[in-house]
Amino acid sequence: MKQWKILSLLTASLFLLLKPPLILAAGTDSSNSTLMNATIVGAIGSLGFACFLGKPPCSLSPGINTKKLTLSADAGADNTVNQVRLALGADWKETLWENDHFIIDGRWEINTNFWESSQSNPVNKNGVILGLTPVFHYSPKNIWANPYFELGGGPQLMSNTYLENENKSTQFQFGSILGFGVSNKYLEVGYRYLHISNANIELPNPGTDFHNIHLGIKF
Repeated sequence: MKQWKILSLLTASLFLLLKPPLILAAGTDSSNSTLMNATIVGAIGSLGFACFLGKPPCSLSPGINTKKLTLSADAGADNTVNQVRLALGADWKETLWENDHFIIDGRWEINTNFWESSQSNPVNKNGVILGLTPVFHYSPKNIWANPYFELGGGPQLMSNTYLENENKSTQFQFGSILGFGVSNKYLEVGYRYLHISNANIELPNPGTDFHNIHLGIKF
């Protein structure tokens, strides 16, 4: 276990050291650079913390809880591009961190995004994005309305390299999430920001930023 934690910390540290130039380079596009950077750094930091502890999603054991599922829908837009994101999530069996007042846990989400441009004659009118995303939930305990804050990021596959008129160079992208809302044992409702770019795997690398209303049904 000690060796695993050391290896995880080194891996996460290397990723964080390599990532800032990519974030700054991506920030030259039309994305909101402050929100984008906070989302990417938060997602990487959450994953690095989980790997350091040897907890999900970095650990395959104890795995996911198929009795705690969430079906969610996000609807939003980036200028003239509208999207709907549908996802099925399964909670991790183990919390990442917990004390008497606060808990960090999360779930894996398998997502399908459908997007369409409202422009009359773009290079690409519509498309689909498939992805897998670990989503971390940060929640205070014993507070009315059960507020939460979330961060996450994972690989995404686009049906085309063009999203509307933007050449995103590669079909392989990364999707980073930042959101907040309220939840109970049956529902969660909130705001969710989604940034999609390829981390400068290939240029050009324009970012796409969807601002969404999020609704999740737990069962």
